[in-house]
Amino acid sequence: MRTRYSAHVVGDTDYLDRTYLPTAKGTDSVGHELGKRKWVKLEIHQHDMQVKPGVSHVDFSAHYTEEGHAGVMHENSEFAEVDGAWIFTRTLRQGPAPVVNSPKVGRNDPCPCGSGKKYKKCCG
Repeated sequence: MRTRYSAHVVGDTDYLDRTYLPTAKGTDSVGHELGKRKWVKLEIHQHDMQVKPGVSHVDFSAHYTEEGHAGVMHENSEFAEVDGAWIFTRTLRQGPAPVVNSPKVGRNDPCPCGSGKKYKKCCG
């Protein structure tokens, strides 16, 4: 985590790309924010080593300034050890799991679209 933060500070996009698991890359480029933000401080709140073999979690806050305004990015991230190097794999969800309010429609129940057909013969 600290080396990735340092790479953000100095703008080393090659290192950042190398330390992302290929499936973890989103639509935003790592370099997109590098020119705008000045990273000023890293706080590690918690480090859960070996959550499972070769996987660790890091809860951190990265402080920055952008266009004269201070900001904080708080994240809980997962890292995996691949070939002796720690690679960012994903951001962990913060807070409770989403609540599903509607009951599941059974295959033989009437279709919720109102057609009068069984769910399996209509929208299922």
